[in-house]
Amino acid sequence: MLCDNCKDASVKTTANLYPAISYKGFLMRCCVIFVLCFVGSIRAEDQPQAQPTTQESSLSDIVQLTHGFARAGEAYFSPDMKWIVFQASIKAEDQYQMYIAKLQWENGQITGAEKPVQISPEPSRNTCGYFSPDGQMIIFASTYGKEKPDEPNSGYQRATGKYRWAFPEGMEIFRYDGWQAQVEKAGPGGKINLATHALTNNNVYDAEDAFSPDGKWICYTSYENKNLDVYVMRADGTGKVRITTAEGYDGGPFFAPDGKRLVYRSDRQNNSLLQIFVADLAFDDQGAITGVKAEHQLTNDANVNWGPFWHPDDKHIIYATSKHGPANYQLYLIRDDGSHPVRITHNPGLDILPAFSPDGKYLMWTSKRSPDHTAQVFVARFTMPEGS
Repeated sequence: MLCDNCKDASVKTTANLYPAISYKGFLMRCCVIFVLCFVGSIRAEDQPQAQPTTQESSLSDIVQLTHGFARAGEAYFSPDMKWIVFQASIKAEDQYQMYIAKLQWENGQITGAEKPVQISPEPSRNTCGYFSPDGQMIIFASTYGKEKPDEPNSGYQRATGKYRWAFPEGMEIFRYDGWQAQVEKAGPGGKINLATHALTNNNVYDAEDAFSPDGKWICYTSYENKNLDVYVMRADGTGKVRITTAEGYDGGPFFAPDGKRLVYRSDRQNNSLLQIFVADLAFDDQGAITGVKAEHQLTNDANVNWGPFWHPDDKHIIYATSKHGPANYQLYLIRDDGSHPVRITHNPGLDILPAFSPDGKYLMWTSKRSPDHTAQVFVARFTMPEGS
């Protein structure tokens, strides 16, 4: 039952959360839904105040893309770089809804975003939106049709001053074809329902999903076998293959640009820390994914390392780490063998959930460097660090 997977913990720091939570509670902490609730609800006065920095030499022309939300994040580009998909909530206590917004360009540069269109229906909890490589499909995870109003909300509980996070067993992965026509018809600020075709229907947590570069496969995280593992399935929801089988959490997968590898985060050592792994996928003679040939651990430290994402050059991975403190997550870039780590962000506060544009010229991420210190989506021109 969902309520059996909810725990209370102190809200003072992320480090304080770790010893207080059960295994299942930890799994949901790893989940993007919980982490965004966490960063969206910490009081502004508890956060390091954002100050201009000259150390972010790989970033230029930084633009805040989302405004007016209590919290927003986990944004990804469409293949043509004209749209973004992200999750956000209007009020701190609300569940996340999924949004699509059209980017504004001027003189070949991203200058902002139009008012977004809400594509998820209420009541529901939503996360992990992603565009197909041809731009025709959108996928995201939602509890629509299985939302239980009496289930406890995740996030900060004002009455107790503590955190409660939930394990929504009704979260399934949805796909919608031809989304752009519907979004344009709704217009900026509109609301539509794109949660009409479920790819999963197993009454367990299915989320953290993304397409393969050829659009034939979707990688995702599922609790289908009573352990949160990485899976792949064909784009129509058939042909499910379990990729990871070790005890502990494995999630947040993304295909490499070559389509032959996956990057993901893992609590493989069951020590309440996350490390970055890359798996070489195995294929049959027809090109279908059958499992894993080899697995490589890229980080091995005393930090929470999560939200890894590939650079289009197929050689670098960017991720967020707690190395500089539980309220000061920063972005690092490493090579695909785990070598040559380079710090990308230096702004005090939280910088998490990075994603490169398809051409590698832009980095989009979630940050609390906004004027009101709420978690919002930012974008900047990206320059590969020297020697990386």
